[in-house]
Amino acid sequence: MHANNERSAVDAAELRLAPGRHRANQGCPWIFRGELLRHEVPGGSVVRVVDATGRFVGRGIYSDRSQIAVRLMTTERATPVTVELAQRRLEEAVAWRARLYPDRDSLRLVNSEGDGLPGLVVDRYDTQLVVEVTTQTMAVWLPALVNTLVARLAPTAVLERGRLSVRGHEGLPQEDRVLLGDPLPLVYVHEHGVTYGVDVVGGQKTGHFLDQYENRAAAARFAAGGRVLDVFSHTGGFGLTALARGATAVVAVDSDERSLEQARGNAQRSGFADRFETVAQNAFDWLRQASEGGPQYEQVVLDPPAFTRSAKAVAGALRGYREINLRALKLVKPGGTLVTSSCSYHVDRAQFLEVVGEAARDAHRRVRVLEVRGASPDHPSHPLLPESRYLKCLILEVQ
Repeated sequence: MHANNERSAVDAAELRLAPGRHRANQGCPWIFRGELLRHEVPGGSVVRVVDATGRFVGRGIYSDRSQIAVRLMTTERATPVTVELAQRRLEEAVAWRARLYPDRDSLRLVNSEGDGLPGLVVDRYDTQLVVEVTTQTMAVWLPALVNTLVARLAPTAVLERGRLSVRGHEGLPQEDRVLLGDPLPLVYVHEHGVTYGVDVVGGQKTGHFLDQYENRAAAARFAAGGRVLDVFSHTGGFGLTALARGATAVVAVDSDERSLEQARGNAQRSGFADRFETVAQNAFDWLRQASEGGPQYEQVVLDPPAFTRSAKAVAGALRGYREINLRALKLVKPGGTLVTSSCSYHVDRAQFLEVVGEAARDAHRRVRVLEVRGASPDHPSHPLLPESRYLKCLILEVQ
């Protein structure tokens, strides 16, 4: 009788796990295609998953294209997975951020599996919202979810950033769409005493690296009174925050002249233009040349893009991290700090710590780990999905 009630709680196709051990049995929300006995289900469907013995595992959303075939949204027998559930979780996510950061005008409102909404990301920049959708079901539910956001937040514009390679794995079109209003070329937001002009239409990711929000402030605590080198600087976040907290000068290095132009604009509108220098050059080449001159900065920051998006390329990524950290360490004055990050989720925290330690050994510098950090709290992760904890940020004292 219980099983019949359970099945009638939601109209969902049943998928069965193959015999054996699976991460999903331990609470992981991802089920890969090869773990299922069959998968003749339309893409975007809600599915009910059972193990090889017929025991209930959970309900989730199904993709007929991705290697991640099922993303579980509940392990509760009586909870149906519907657009109404997604709308409730969306409202809960927005309300939680309002309590967490009542005064911020830019932050992440929804972070995919971390908020129980796999494949949905929503970022807020003042009165504009930027949405990313990377699963088939969330694409179907998007109009209803946008209605919820509009009712709750009354944004002036909602933009969907859809030029994402991962959407190709789901069979979703790679295109940007304006869902509401008319997005501004630049949206002005404020962080830690800095005013940023964010390009939500053409900028990297959704326009700004919101995940490093608290790490920028943490790094700036160690920068007061010193010169800072900000490598892979993008639009200047770490360096400009250091200036706002008392750094004397910043050199920002990035290969993208467009990002550096935005960084100079951010420095100008924040009152730091006379202490902010930019260098448009390949960061690897620049670090290699500059490190020959020995220690020059009280703080060096490394915030590179992901060096690998594949487990097969981890060895090469680790060589890249070792190289840039080795060069950066040679540029830090004794008693200064190295702030170094990795957003490659295939490189875990232990590997990153090890490779930075090896770089310190090779540079003949003694270091102390002061802080091991991750993404800001508006980017929550799923406890049983290490793939959702992609960002590592280390702050080290260098002798």
